[in-house]
Amino acid sequence: MDLRLILVTGALGAQVMRYISGGIALVLAMLLASCVTTDPRLVAALQKTSVREIRIETAPDVKMTGLFTEGKPDPQLATVVRMLKGTMEKELIGLPGGPTRARLVVSLHVVDLATKAGRVLIHSDSRIAGIARLEDAKTGHLIAEQPIAAGNSGMRGEGLGIFVAMAVNAASAAGPDDILAQRLSNAFTKQVKQWLLTKK
Repeated sequence: MDLRLILVTGALGAQVMRYISGGIALVLAMLLASCVTTDPRLVAALQKTSVREIRIETAPDVKMTGLFTEGKPDPQLATVVRMLKGTMEKELIGLPGGPTRARLVVSLHVVDLATKAGRVLIHSDSRIAGIARLEDAKTGHLIAEQPIAAGNSGMRGEGLGIFVAMAVNAASAAGPDDILAQRLSNAFTKQVKQWLLTKK
């Protein structure tokens, strides 16, 4: 009996230690991320620039991340790229406002845009991820780069029953065919804008 108690206690202790280790790793990751985004050298480099050109690239392995679509290119990729470029040109040209003319290059690695049917029936999420690089427009030299990720949740009306949830999802996906691509583009552009306007 005592041996079993010791074994159970040991197993519980190991489980607790795993949770504590995971928590410490998460805190350290957050601290490191905060150090990177508030580095005064990065802030100074960004503040000297002004975005004058935007280029969107897709990595050769750009893919979706869904259960049945993982690793495949999204059939709506061209729409997302077009919407993203338009949104970024509208929102980011001229930022942060420094004297150095810069080119913003975004390399997309994950583009997973929910279909309207998927959004309504199974609450499909949309997600996008890539690397934003800021280059000197004249020399091409790298000024700064940052991984960027954003998403748009497909879950609407949860807890209200399946038919009400489907109706809410249908209403949230209503509008032009590219409405979900526009929302995903807006979310990604917002993250890039926050990075460009990083303060001390």
